Amino acid sequence: MSRRHEELLAAIARRQGLDIGQVRARVQARQARSRGLLGRGAAARSLVLSYALERGGQRLSAFLAAGSRHVSGRSLDDALRAARGEATRGLLTTLGYWPPSGQAPDELARHYVAAVEAIGAAGIDASVSIKVDLMDYREELLDAVLRAAAAHGVRVHFDAQGLETADRTHALVEASLARGAAVSATLPARWQRSAADAERFIAWRVPVRLVKGQGGDPSQPRADPRRCFLELVERLAGRAVHVGVATHDRRTAEPALHKLLARGTPCSLEQLRSLPRLDAVAQAAGVPVRAYVAYGRFGLPYAVGEVFRRPAIAAWVLRDLLVRHRSGTSAAGDLG
Repeated sequence: MSRRHEELLAAIARRQGLDIGQVRARVQARQARSRGLLGRGAAARSLVLSYALERGGQRLSAFLAAGSRHVSGRSLDDALRAARGEATRGLLTTLGYWPPSGQAPDELARHYVAAVEAIGAAGIDASVSIKVDLMDYREELLDAVLRAAAAHGVRVHFDAQGLETADRTHALVEASLARGAAVSATLPARWQRSAADAERFIAWRVPVRLVKGQGGDPSQPRADPRRCFLELVERLAGRAVHVGVATHDRRTAEPALHKLLARGTPCSLEQLRSLPRLDAVAQAAGVPVRAYVAYGRFGLPYAVGEVFRRPAIAAWVLRDLLVRHRSGTSAAGDLG
């Protein structure tokens, strides 16, 4: 490699506090993903741009604080403290790590393994949510996570990302089930394919986390999220092994839980820990609550476009701003 290129890699490593080998691996990964369109210099400069954009996003999030209170902190320790707090109230939890952009797949897999081991050591009833697309769908990395999960009795949840990731994600869900792993999967209601995916999950006897989904489907852009959600509940009721009703919309949660219970389907209410919660709805229905404990990168748990569908989200955004600017507290301290 040229001296100039090595100097650029060394400068990136110093600025980001990374080992130069990590930077070199990320540049090479970008070259590989570009299928030859990026030379090593262009790939390195694109990495610099990614880091700059990430820093800008972090600064904006910190300034607006419309996201900082939605993570329980930056670290796994922060998330564990939050999960223990929920456990003292008799609630289940799912740890959801929001990684920084550009995190290497093997680093992410190691983080998931550490999360599984920490849950096992803490002795709490929690699952770990993973994003296999960010692990580049690498089976050996998923294998390491599943081995750790089996050793510690922790369930692994396959999160849903974009529509384009569904087929490869579901293939790994099926492969994990074939090896006897305890896994569950997210089913976004707004995708046209989700009716068929629901049938697949029913046949595989995999627990489902049903969400409206922030990312829509271009083939049905005007789909009503509440109607789609309840239609899938109708399909799952009496047939699925378990359904996690993941919504903060009371008009969706109540009929969904009632329908599932009427058909004898085991179910729970799943809530993002930081949003206005419907725990009382679950209590009235006699079902458990699972709190989603997000940690890592600051981010918004709601899409800005959803404000037009649900004006209540505008109130959540305003509350986030007011709470942050009045209190000056960080998300890591929000453990109540």
